[in-house]
Amino acid sequence: MEFRSVGNRADLVSLARTGYAGVRLSGHHVMPSMPDRDLVAHIAMLRDARGVGLRVLWSGECGDLDVRCLQHLDPPRRPDGTFVWSSRADAQLLARRGPTVISVDDTRLGPRRRIVIDRSTPEANVLEAVDWRRKITTMERAGIHSLTLDGLAFSSGDYCVGLAVRQGIWCV
Repeated sequence: MEFRSVGNRADLVSLARTGYAGVRLSGHHVMPSMPDRDLVAHIAMLRDARGVGLRVLWSGECGDLDVRCLQHLDPPRRPDGTFVWSSRADAQLLARRGPTVISVDDTRLGPRRRIVIDRSTPEANVLEAVDWRRKITTMERAGIHSLTLDGLAFSSGDYCVGLAVRQGIWCV
């Protein structure tokens, strides 16, 4: 399937509900040469596919992009068939949403760490954004730095996506 034929998380949910276990993206995706908007949308698609239980098979190159924060997402295959990064089964980044906080469990770099983010902050706006191709706001720009330091966001130019896999809302 073409990357641009999947417009948002709802499209992925529809695929998962019809019984698909995954999708295969056509073409070879060279991430450093992608426009900022498309690059961030691509990462968002990988995140949301994982969040609805779909695997993504794709071919691509990461160049000098720091991919350590992407270990919980499906890696691209190089032309020789090897993966660009190791997808570890125990590497997870999960978000649980409560009425006032987002709790993120991160096991990508070893022992589990929990990060709690107030839902009224710009950081929460970034983690909860569902539009893959929207520009970040001036208020969100300040929060992105702390999310990036924690490995919870991927940004390029005026675009950013929270990396925590979406898990829905839990009751308290």
